[in-house]
Amino acid sequence: MFLGIVAAAFLTTSCEKVKDLTSFSVSLPSPEHQFTLDSADYTLKSIASETLFTYQHITVNIDSILNAHGVSSATITNGNITNVVVTILLPEDKNFDWLGSARLVAGTDLQTLSAGTQIARTGTIAPGSISLSLILDNAAITNLINNNNFYLGLYGTLLGPLPASQLTLSLNSTLVFTISPLGN
Repeated sequence: MFLGIVAAAFLTTSCEKVKDLTSFSVSLPSPEHQFTLDSADYTLKSIASETLFTYQHITVNIDSILNAHGVSSATITNGNITNVVVTILLPEDKNFDWLGSARLVAGTDLQTLSAGTQIARTGTIAPGSISLSLILDNAAITNLINNNNFYLGLYGTLLGPLPASQLTLSLNSTLVFTISPLGN
């Protein structure tokens, strides 16, 4: 009986090591999401109130990723978003001096997006900044990745009016997760 317990423990440990060896990480840069803020939409009453600037629908085709790696079934773990950057594209001479704070959230639907999982946020915004690398909260979103699609929402608070009648910005982020193939 003792040998049976030792053998079971050895096999379980060995299986976990094999699983770890066959697991691999996936890094998917999301398509650049460009959006426009119109000063007519941001009146003085919206200053200091958090406002949705934009949302992006993210689709993750897990089956396609698995097929590309020759895997028919797997578990997805360690899902999160890295490298969140917001940049002013136009007008080129404008900066983020009007922005008090911003945060990126992830959720399953637009109606409850503001209460979604916070992914990243601004820290101190340096005067004259035209690009912001948000501080990552290392939030787990494996459940959203397993759903194959979800939304990212960029919320912000204004310190004052927008510096132009329209600002064109971009949102860039990278989705990462681990795939652990299951026995076929």
